[in-house]
Amino acid sequence: MRLIVTGGSSFVGAWLSQRAARLHEVVALHHRQPLRLNGVTPMRVDLRRQRDVARLQAVGADAVVHTACRIRADARPGETSGQAAARTNRQMMDAVLSLGLPVVYASSTVVHWSQDTAYGASRREDEERLAQSGLPYAILRPSAPYGPALATHRPGHKESFHTLVEMVARLPLVPVIGDGTYRRQPVHVADFADAVLALLEQGLPSRAFEAGGSEALPMDAVVATIGRALGRRPRILHLPKALFVQIARYNADLDPELLAAADEDELADPGALIAATGVPMRPFSAGVSDLVAAWR
Repeated sequence: MRLIVTGGSSFVGAWLSQRAARLHEVVALHHRQPLRLNGVTPMRVDLRRQRDVARLQAVGADAVVHTACRIRADARPGETSGQAAARTNRQMMDAVLSLGLPVVYASSTVVHWSQDTAYGASRREDEERLAQSGLPYAILRPSAPYGPALATHRPGHKESFHTLVEMVARLPLVPVIGDGTYRRQPVHVADFADAVLALLEQGLPSRAFEAGGSEALPMDAVVATIGRALGRRPRILHLPKALFVQIARYNADLDPELLAAADEDELADPGALIAATGVPMRPFSAGVSDLVAAWR
């Protein structure tokens, strides 16, 4: 099978591309950052440009795995950065749908949040457009993907779990947003990738799946689990959410809207995905050893 993976330079996109390349021919798309992945053909593409989309049509792919997304983007006059990102995501989905191929879309559990955000609205719009496209598809909504860094790849933005492990390993106090009781259901990126590949090989069922690990943990417990894997007992410093929101206004890698909703539960029951693919979703307590290996 020949696959196109958008967002190949992201953490999830790179992992998925390299894992897929063990069995399939993979063309991984990147925009600015150079891409070097074992067994993967990189292709520099801007999905907003018609000439680049025409190049993709000539690839002769069998399916597309769409992991590319923007959370913030440079705004036009009268736009917020979130609205600009939504426009960019819409243009990228335009390009993906125009290829006329089966699509696996890596969405997000943000679609379930009670607090509305531009990013969440954009994800819901993408899902609806794909469902109405008439193309075979699968939508996967991962909760907090994690895993080790790939040896030959450095994402443009540092993966959040890698930052968290570094803080637990080095800091006397680990900052946590709010009271730390909100829950996450972290999914190992290898399990996520294997589930995507299983769906592609079986034939896409044109439905959405939640993609989470097999245990839901409060954020404080996530930090404690990382600490145990590192042989440490981290002390947690709970800080007001408003402080993180203000910091995000001055950091291009962070979105104030998303941080304002960071104390929402981010749960993803993997039962239907496991039943459909036969791929088990390991608990965070089992997968954390992979995550912390570089800091031991």
